[in-house]
Amino acid sequence: MGDVSGFQAKQYIDAKGLVIAPGFIDAHCHSDISFVQDDRSESRIYQGITSEVCGQCGDSFYPSLPERLISINDGKDHGGDDDWSSESFCAFLNRAEKAGKHMTTNLCQLIGHGALRAGVMGFDDRAPTQEELSEMKRLLDRDLSMGAWGLSLGLEYTPGCFAQMDEFCALAQVVKAHDGLITAHMRNEGDFLPEAIDEIIEIGRRTGVRVHISHLKIDSHRVWGRAPEIWERIMSARREGIQITADMYPYEASSTGITNRCPKWAIEGGVEMAAEHLKGERREEILDHLRTRFPSREWAERCIITTSYGKFPEADGKTLYELSQLLNLPFAETAAELIVRTDGHAFCIFFVMDPQDVEYFLRQDIGICSDGYGYALDPTLCRERPHPRSFGAIVRFLRLAREKQLCPLEEAVRRITSKAADMIHLPDRGRLLPGLAADITVFDPETVGDQATWMNPFQKGAGIHHVMINGEIVLLDGVQTQARPGHFLLQNVAQGEDAGCTLCAGTK
Repeated sequence: MGDVSGFQAKQYIDAKGLVIAPGFIDAHCHSDISFVQDDRSESRIYQGITSEVCGQCGDSFYPSLPERLISINDGKDHGGDDDWSSESFCAFLNRAEKAGKHMTTNLCQLIGHGALRAGVMGFDDRAPTQEELSEMKRLLDRDLSMGAWGLSLGLEYTPGCFAQMDEFCALAQVVKAHDGLITAHMRNEGDFLPEAIDEIIEIGRRTGVRVHISHLKIDSHRVWGRAPEIWERIMSARREGIQITADMYPYEASSTGITNRCPKWAIEGGVEMAAEHLKGERREEILDHLRTRFPSREWAERCIITTSYGKFPEADGKTLYELSQLLNLPFAETAAELIVRTDGHAFCIFFVMDPQDVEYFLRQDIGICSDGYGYALDPTLCRERPHPRSFGAIVRFLRLAREKQLCPLEEAVRRITSKAADMIHLPDRGRLLPGLAADITVFDPETVGDQATWMNPFQKGAGIHHVMINGEIVLLDGVQTQARPGHFLLQNVAQGEDAGCTLCAGTK
């Protein structure tokens, strides 16, 4: 950029008729170890994504006390891969570098509160002792000092659902000292959404830390139509001076574990406990709860079982209604059978949002995310049929902005570039300016869009022509190159201060 008259280019790209934009930033993803499994990140690159904010929903692979290292991933299934649980962010980076791993996209790492809590006190439903809270603060401070960007809460999941305000505020003080961000998968996204939002606002009010609502949605039909009221709640907090932001993905369906439809006490100790309770004396209590979640055929058909991780293959790809017909069981009992046969590890897509609410939020000044993963385009390399958001969320937003006239093109680009960078305080990405990192996406504004579907999510984004990351071309004329120039971007760490780790880059 600027005066380049004294330079001779080695390569020229004809971008006539195309838009040259900052590289797209996915404000909320779960690509934490995607590069370990497949360094191409095809589901990301073919959307023009150059940087991703991971470690979300309270879920990261660190930190932990050495004696509790196994606790971090208790109750989770990451597709049968090697366990990458680590004592610290630094230990994880060192292991990945020693293993010779490379990355295509950049990752900005958050520390998962669920991992932090499990790594100090396990999955107990109680407040931490003063000694445990001190240890949590120490581990968090250490990993933030290594360049992590903040803390993520997963308050619908165990063990995050057991934490309360005093614990949040104590940890928030540590985050604030590092100019970090607290993101939140809230405690409730449906019937009690206003109260859940107020809880996050209160963290910001009491501590002054920046807070962020992850994947904002209204996921209960009983409160559909309240999007304007919900958005005003956030705007009111901003007018009060609370630093609060939010993101969302542009779909009417969410994706999460089947045990997220159980009462929270049922998963104390990990999602496997739901299966154990369903075999015991409290089975009827859980069934009563599941009946409220799947009261009719309509709601059973709105649940697609994406994977049982090989434990109940007959269920994979079926709706809960279809599985109920196969098993000849009522809907709640079918969900219970799915939980028992998979030890609580089944993942599902739930069509739980009103399209009008989704469109209302999309028209507001809200960040855009995928809540997805870095997948290969070859479905045989994946153990599930994932939500199409991993392959299409960002370009879908650009298509919807064009077709529904949600906002002008320039505003749509801002919301997937500089807005995302500003939310996390990422200083050298999200804009095209001399001196900033050369992350660039070149696309056709008339054809850009999503092609991933519910039945066939393994599809490239349309209209993405060229992508450059850290000055290297990773997508040229719609074809991925061999370049793997991605880094873990470190907060408040200058280039060269990252202990020589080839996977890291400072952002000062």
